[in-house]
Amino acid sequence: MRIKLFRISRLHQPVPFVFWALAVGLLINFLPILLPFLRALPVSFLGWALPLIACAAYFLLRPRRFAFPLLIWLPWFLWLFIYLLLAEADNAFQRTVMMLTPLLMGVVFSTVTMTGERWQLCRRWLYIFVGIYLAASLLSWGSGAAGVITASLLACWLAANYGFYRRPGDLVLWGLMALVPVISVTRMGILAVGITLPATLAPLPRLRRVWLVVAMLLTGLTVFQMPSVQEKMFLSGEGTLEQAFESGAAMLIGADRLDSNFRTNARAAMARELRSRVQQAYWFGHGANAVEEVTVRYFNGLTHPHNDWLRLQHDYGTLGMWLFAFTLLAQAAHAWRVSRRLQGEAKVMMVAAVSAFLPMVMFMLTDNVILYVAWFGNLHFAMLGLAYSAMRTQKRQAAFAGAPATR
Repeated sequence: MRIKLFRISRLHQPVPFVFWALAVGLLINFLPILLPFLRALPVSFLGWALPLIACAAYFLLRPRRFAFPLLIWLPWFLWLFIYLLLAEADNAFQRTVMMLTPLLMGVVFSTVTMTGERWQLCRRWLYIFVGIYLAASLLSWGSGAAGVITASLLACWLAANYGFYRRPGDLVLWGLMALVPVISVTRMGILAVGITLPATLAPLPRLRRVWLVVAMLLTGLTVFQMPSVQEKMFLSGEGTLEQAFESGAAMLIGADRLDSNFRTNARAAMARELRSRVQQAYWFGHGANAVEEVTVRYFNGLTHPHNDWLRLQHDYGTLGMWLFAFTLLAQAAHAWRVSRRLQGEAKVMMVAAVSAFLPMVMFMLTDNVILYVAWFGNLHFAMLGLAYSAMRTQKRQAAFAGAPATR
């Protein structure tokens, strides 16, 4: 199948303005990387706020039945709402809204009627965004930790395209995307982006998948030996894989014994401090955004703990953390079941979105992906919403044709 990425043609159907809002929100994040003079403009908050406002307006002005399975998320929504009502910490409202913004994306985008023309538009726009992202990241020699999180989502989409269509161009773009965390020297990013191709849920011949796993392992060993990666991992500038794995695990759990040569960037100390506080309110936590006061006070003004799982456990308790984990699992399972009945671009989109839950939970161990909605969550759940919309369209078409609708 031939792709004309930059062909501009007149659309017979108008483009919903939520598409434009999401696109502009994404560009707000990445154009300053490519064009440094834009960095001085105080507009970064629009990356998540603009899509949020647009989706809220779209839904209020044109209320429709949505196809997104919001019932799966209802317990988590109620949990957050109750904690927000009881919140005493600063910025609790903003953090709660940011965590819920992707859900609104999923709901609103699932109301959009997707036609073949609109699917072609989505695919073309995503390829253009991939091009802008790669240009911004490679020409600037890195995209930063938040940008690498976006790379994992785009890599899942490219891997799904390669799995379904076997286009060499998708494989080349995926390889360039996997290069971004290497030149950015983000440790979890290298692993999370690197596994998106061998772990994709898109169909791949078994032998090819095995060869991809072998290739990723060999490439990973090579990358590990790079001087830049060694310096990022070890204070002495060199270390072994055994040291990296043992110290990395100890850092994440906040263990007292940690190789003194391993560079933690204060994550180990932060984990120990927060885990000691978790024990004080183990089941129900300290309240919405209570973690910010701790990190600001003890860790040079940091507002995030760089570990979403620990943030959830500290603020919303162990019960809240596991509620979120089971909600993610239920959403992924539901979306995967739906993907098996979808066709064409909708199937590719849904499989890519389901595959993206894996790097998401990995980044949650070392970063703040649930709050970086402008870099990951908004686009991720918009992809889910569009695919769910396609499932509804298929059912309508089957009913109109007199065929039994898919259940």
